[in-house]
Amino acid sequence: MATPPTTQQLMEEAAGWLAALDAGSAAPEAFAQWRAGDPRRAVAFAQVVDALEQVERLRAVHEREPAPPPRVERRLLLRAAALAGGASVAGAFIAVQANARESASTITGERRTIILDDGTRVHLNTATGISWRIDGTSRSVWLDEGEIRLEVKPRPPGSGAGHPLRLIVAGANIRLDAGIFNVRRQPESVGLLVLSGRAALDGRRMVDAGSLAQVIGKSVSVRPAETIAIARAQSWRNGQLVFEGESLDFVVAEFNRYLDHKIVIADPSLSRIRLGGRFTTTDPADLLTALQASFGIRSVRGDTGAITLTTA
Repeated sequence: MATPPTTQQLMEEAAGWLAALDAGSAAPEAFAQWRAGDPRRAVAFAQVVDALEQVERLRAVHEREPAPPPRVERRLLLRAAALAGGASVAGAFIAVQANARESASTITGERRTIILDDGTRVHLNTATGISWRIDGTSRSVWLDEGEIRLEVKPRPPGSGAGHPLRLIVAGANIRLDAGIFNVRRQPESVGLLVLSGRAALDGRRMVDAGSLAQVIGKSVSVRPAETIAIARAQSWRNGQLVFEGESLDFVVAEFNRYLDHKIVIADPSLSRIRLGGRFTTTDPADLLTALQASFGIRSVRGDTGAITLTTA
């Protein structure tokens, strides 16, 4: 009878699976089969993931370190972490997180543009967080929250960095060829607008230029993008919001993404009012003026800075 694997061996296997899943080189079905083969494997994997989550909470502290440690290969660090066991796992994962990915974010109302090592240009909208890893064999971007515009460069002949860019967001694995893409992550869904080029969802569902894909859990719908959706995707980079007959509650929700001091609709009946126009994202003054002039809606700024909309 074969000798059962030790705890250290199980941790090493679990760390290897985590690295492979993170890199996209392992099939989920193969991982599920491995985990189901021994109850202790699920426990070991959960311990490895828990260690990584602990490191995520400490990540901001480590990002402020003036001299980051030398870059090391992620798989080797995961293997070392599993062999070390116990508290050493968390310590090794700190090194993994510091070296495996780079990251960028914006605060409420801020916009930012970064250029990745492969030449891909990423525009970050308000309250957005991303991370990425570009190496000789793959290039991946993770959208943790918010909205981005990706301008993916064509594949250079013979260049490892020329592989399709892999975008991971809310469990969806999206392959992006050269082109321009707008991606927004919301609490219950992910919206992928292909402005040019082509995308593939989970390697199967193709999304062509001019199409909008909505991902809700495992459900995917693809349809031609409306003109207003394209206009919104283009306008936020210039600090503008565009509306075309949407309800006031929708307009306020969109504005509040950019405002520290939120707008509140005090009278529910006002939510059904529809309006259109183009407004500056960080200054609701034009919106408030239009509401007063067209609908007689009064705006009052409270002691906390919040703006309340009421019937005049």
